[in-house]
Order: sequence, then structure tokens, then C-alpha cells
Amino acid sequence: MIHSLKVYVAGSFGGRHRIRAEALKLPKDYNVLSRWFTDDDFIEKAWDNDFAGRVAEAMAMGDTYAILEADLFILDTFEPSTTGGRDVELGIAHALRLRTGKPRIVHIGPYRNIFQTLVREHYSSWEEFLQHEKP
Repeated sequence: MIHSLKVYVAGSFGGRHRIRAEALKLPKDYNVLSRWFTDDDFIEKAWDNDFAGRVAEAMAMGDTYAILEADLFILDTFEPSTTGGRDVELGIAHALRLRTGKPRIVHIGPYRNIFQTLVREHYSSWEEFLQHEKP
């Protein structure tokens, strides 16, 4: 049986369409756990009407559990973040890595804050990252 690599992709909500297209280029055995950039996710649609309520809470918990499950955390920083969500997600991934040694954390794009410099594996483009991931 082939082991699937569980991946969480964090990025700016404004860049979600580009990020989704990039995530679709990951190798076939990479199982992307992120739902936030998927247009057809029912929770994302409900969130538009309940930003600060239970729907938002459910989304945040779902994303947190997905990060805890991930073998690989990818941080995309091409667009500025307007919500700060990706920075919180990176903080969760950093803390988890310090405690357990996983997930592997990859940064793709420009540095936007000091905490991103803690990520040792950095790529200037998705193309460069994907080239590195080829078997």
C-alpha cells in the first residue's frame, strides 16, 4: 500500500484561486487537507454569513486539526495577508514541529515577517518547490 503524504497549504485568502491551482500540481500521492481555498466547500459558503460565529469557529478548528495531522505544511506568501490566518497557522505548525519534529515546513514566496525566517526550507516559486519534490 502506498502511503499518502498529508499536506496543509496556508496562504492569503485573496490568493486562494492561484494557490488551489498550485496545490493541484502536487504529486498524486500528496493528500491536500486544506479546504479554505476550495470554492465548493459548504463551510466556506456558510462562513460568508457567520464570520464571527459558530461557522468561523468550526472552520478554525477544522484547519487546526488538519495542521496537526499534516506531514508537510506549505506556507505561500505571495499575496499580503488581510486576515492573519496563515500566520496563526504557521505558528501552530512551528509549535508542533518543536514538540514532535513534524510537520516538515516549507515557505514559498517572499518573507513578510520575522517568524517566516524560522522556516529553513525556502523556495522563491512553486515551480522551484515542485521541481525539488520530483522523485
